[in-house]
Amino acid sequence: MPDASQAPVRDLKARLILSPLFGVAIPSLSGLVDSARHSTFGLAASYTYFAGCAFMIWTGNRSLYLQLPHRDDWLERPWRRITILLVAIGLFTIPVSWLMLVGWQRVTGDPGLRPFAVLTAILAIVSVVAIITHAYETVFLLRDWESARLKAARLDHARLQAKLDALTREVDPHFLFNSLHALAHLVERKDPRAVTYIEALGDAYRYVLTAGQRRLVTLSDELEALERHRLLTSLRYGDAVRIVSDITPEQAAMWALPPASLGELVTNAFKHNAVSHQHVLALRMTLDEDCLVAENEMRPIPGKRMSAGVGLKNLAERYRLSTGLEVSWDVSDGTFRVRIPLSRAA
Repeated sequence: MPDASQAPVRDLKARLILSPLFGVAIPSLSGLVDSARHSTFGLAASYTYFAGCAFMIWTGNRSLYLQLPHRDDWLERPWRRITILLVAIGLFTIPVSWLMLVGWQRVTGDPGLRPFAVLTAILAIVSVVAIITHAYETVFLLRDWESARLKAARLDHARLQAKLDALTREVDPHFLFNSLHALAHLVERKDPRAVTYIEALGDAYRYVLTAGQRRLVTLSDELEALERHRLLTSLRYGDAVRIVSDITPEQAAMWALPPASLGELVTNAFKHNAVSHQHVLALRMTLDEDCLVAENEMRPIPGKRMSAGVGLKNLAERYRLSTGLEVSWDVSDGTFRVRIPLSRAA
């Protein structure tokens, strides 16, 4: 994307409109023109000449200005910038204006209404040039500010996207590691369900790879992925793992969240709770307005300290970067509860 400060200055229309106004106003107000000494045609020709002078002086100053570097000097070194402006006026605006006005007087023989009409006209021209130059400075400073703001925004976006990508990549190996560990357990026992497990693992991991390319997926997609996740765990633990949800398909289609979010909840529950046929792990999913609430009864593994772990922290960070929303969790009355804010599905 090109720098906004390098965009061309499209001011030709303004120069064509305002130059004739200056060409009439400055000579008339300064007393440079004695209308009694000119015919209607001569007066019209004189004002046309002055309009051309105004256009040439404006265009010349504009060309000089656009060649000057360091437009931010107005903010950092204003006196240096003012000095450069005065030098440009002294070397270009005043001499050119003097030659054009005195040349007109010599050709027409009109001395003007006042003795210092030429000097007055030149002072008016210099004032107008200073005002127009200030307008250019303002435009470029605003452009530079906007350009800097856009650059900073792009850098922040790139930084956040890189961090989000890194966090997302952490999910895939984590999921694969746990799944392969379970598969090894089945293979060691020569369990015939190992083949079924491999097929289910392939389907689940395919979702991780495809959905991982998107920032948000629907809650429907995540619940389907969660069911595949439950199937993988059930091949090892049987009915010791249950997913209980009262979310309707219509409700699930309304909401969106980052991919591979719900699977992280199951992984976290497994990691910190004792699971067996005697101790069923039930993960309950409900909607509370625009939040998904996932909760399970706490049965800490003996000898292991309960903590949120890296998984939920990773999920919370991915969530913040993707949506700007905050995932929260707490423990109340022996229940571990995670609140996941949802976004409206596109």
